[in-house]
Amino acid sequence: MNHPNSNADGALVDPAATDAVTDTALLQVQNLEVRFQVGSRFGVKKYLQAVDQVSFSIQRGETLGLVGESGSGKTTTALAVARLVSAAAGSVTLDGDDLLNCSGDQLRALRHKMQFIFQDPYSSLNPRLRAEQVVLEPLTNLGKLSASTQLETIDRLFAAVGLRPEQKRLFPHQFSGGQRQRIGIARALATNPELIICDEPVSALDVAVQSQILNLLRRLQSERNLTYLFISHDLGVVQHMCDRVAVMYMGRIVEFADRKSLFNTPQHPYTHALLSAVPSINKRRGAANTRIKIPGDPPDPVNLPSGCRFVSRCPIAIDRCRQEEPVLAGSAQQQVACHRVAEPVPIRQLLADG
Repeated sequence: MNHPNSNADGALVDPAATDAVTDTALLQVQNLEVRFQVGSRFGVKKYLQAVDQVSFSIQRGETLGLVGESGSGKTTTALAVARLVSAAAGSVTLDGDDLLNCSGDQLRALRHKMQFIFQDPYSSLNPRLRAEQVVLEPLTNLGKLSASTQLETIDRLFAAVGLRPEQKRLFPHQFSGGQRQRIGIARALATNPELIICDEPVSALDVAVQSQILNLLRRLQSERNLTYLFISHDLGVVQHMCDRVAVMYMGRIVEFADRKSLFNTPQHPYTHALLSAVPSINKRRGAANTRIKIPGDPPDPVNLPSGCRFVSRCPIAIDRCRQEEPVLAGSAQQQVACHRVAEPVPIRQLLADG
């Protein structure tokens, strides 16, 4: 569902207000691959290719969205960027430093610049720690803090996320879901990071609370010049939060575009299907946006089909799609991996006719 981009007082916030980004990429990911061994037969190991040749960059102050169905590889991509799962190939550069080839003190120093906000505020907080201990944990792991520094840091972070000072002595079970996520956000801010990876940060919350948390993230981004890698399956959230969007399917990016291009003129059949499933309160838009159903199930990730990975579910696939895997191509504003996008008939019309 579309989420109103309102501030804490309920006033609407213009999404275009945070569209401007700088020219310097903070994060650069090149040809990232993640694979998991799923067995072996006659001495030959079998792998599940969770992420395959994924490349993108994020400018300072920008929000890049990764979207797709469950199993598309978006969360695994983020975990690999954060060094929480091992990458099999590729490079990840954060502010000029190679994340995949650093270790020890260098890696700990880089973790100051990058933090994670997890999906479930119920399971991502240690139930045995008080809220103040949860928030300070990233800092105390890096060195002992004086009592005065701890007090000052806690008060500052609690105020930043809209929590009261007297709540710092409470345990996680004494907070609501939205308040727990605010604790998670405060914890992510503790090291003054430049990049925050938001993994479905509002999917476990009620719709009314989602709006508050989303606008908190937008405000913090504006105040602290934060950069977000934002993972979501909810395109309504993505439309209001992200400057650019990468659509993933079976471990690969199939479309990459700025927000306006993706939502106004989607190119890939998979993107069309995802957008057609988003409810709209706009009657004209709803009538024009005919639901596009994706038949069947995703292919076996261990035995992927030849050609396009979407071919078995695509309603407009042709022989070339079964034989040749498409590559991302297009303009700086929009790139798509689809053989049929070069045809004179728009993809939307091909889908409608099909």
